[in-house]
Amino acid sequence: MVFEKTIGQVVNENYVYARALHYLGIDFFEAPERKLKEICDERGLKRQQVIKTFYEFDSSNRFSFEELKSYPIELLTEYLKHAHHIFIKDKLPYIVHLVRKWDRDGGLKNLLPEFVEDFIKHIYEEEDTTFKYIGLLCAIKKEPAKASFNIMLDFENYSLQEEFEEHKDEDEFGAIRNLISSIDAKNLHDRVLIHEVQAFDREMIYHAEIENNIFFPKAIELEASTNKKIKLLSTLN
Repeated sequence: MVFEKTIGQVVNENYVYARALHYLGIDFFEAPERKLKEICDERGLKRQQVIKTFYEFDSSNRFSFEELKSYPIELLTEYLKHAHHIFIKDKLPYIVHLVRKWDRDGGLKNLLPEFVEDFIKHIYEEEDTTFKYIGLLCAIKKEPAKASFNIMLDFENYSLQEEFEEHKDEDEFGAIRNLISSIDAKNLHDRVLIHEVQAFDREMIYHAEIENNIFFPKAIELEASTNKKIKLLSTLN
């Protein structure tokens, strides 16, 4: 029974449970030798609540590429925004927490804050420009006669194709990926940290594949069809 095992044993069996425990207010590295049951009893955590949290953190929320290809671009945009939210509010804060409590200096402790700052800036820029632009195109496509050309002027110098080309060449996580692969894991904290960083890296790669192979092609197609409608409307007027 999982509750009769120590915190260290629970996490060793599945590193994802380290983040689940953190969500419940328990840091695995503070009391790895104590039984999960003891900690839960002390903190008033019900077994059902703990098991439910373990399940939720261990379940994959990914959709298949085939499913995502069938999504209209409005829904695909919301899916990507949700992924951004998970990255910023859940995955990255936990990795930052693990690194801050880590007993090693330099390297990752220096690189990670720079990455987080740049990554969050990139996400907000994408949502404030690319996603906003797509939302505008969707609105115009639905009601061309009500198109707000004043708003379109805000994107007069914006190129969706250029954004796509730049996006394909990005590898923001490269330096951290190389650093984490060189770490000699000596304890449970090392192993959990490596697992979380590598899992985040995989999510980043998956996210980029969705954007490059599904989102941007759909967006460029939408832009072309919307521009045709705008030109047709202008000739009729």
